[in-house]
Amino acid sequence: MTTTQHKVRLMFGSVFAVLALAGCTAQGGPHVVPAGSQAPLQEVPCEATGTAARPTALHATASGPYAVEKVVDGDTIRISCNGTSTRVRLVGINAPESVKEDAPVECGGPEASTYLHSLLDGHQVFLSADPGQGVRDKYDRILAYIWTADGTLANRAILEHGHAEATGYGKPFAYSGDFTAAADQAQNSKAGRWSC
Repeated sequence: MTTTQHKVRLMFGSVFAVLALAGCTAQGGPHVVPAGSQAPLQEVPCEATGTAARPTALHATASGPYAVEKVVDGDTIRISCNGTSTRVRLVGINAPESVKEDAPVECGGPEASTYLHSLLDGHQVFLSADPGQGVRDKYDRILAYIWTADGTLANRAILEHGHAEATGYGKPFAYSGDFTAAADQAQNSKAGRWSC
């Protein structure tokens, strides 16, 4: 084998290994983004308020920890950001409505909220913003990927259980392919909101 052929095989082997790792997650288990994953994310500009140890398998830009003050619904929580109680909207998902003023409770909304409560109540989280989405939305909510102290990516976990749909609201986001695949799998198995 020539040196060039060897280099080509190594290159393809590396590409396949990265692709395999990017798609690996235990069925129904937590989705942990490898520490070496370098999706184009950025830190959230909030001073840490928690004491949880940083998981080793956590995105390099994840800031925190932050104590979860409250789970609002299936896609929004509250943390303390620089001394102010601040809403954080999970990037890349949309859960059915369960508490929105002047809007009916949607099928699957209470279940999505209950799931996020079970995942985040009383816990501390780490956040990363997505440059494609911006750090804040028009409602002044922080837009973020939310990791638990064990490294679970909450945005993806809620999709895996069928409690939300994957969407960037017309804007790109780092995990769009992965999130869409998780939502499609949940929809195909009629999990969560997809049983409505």
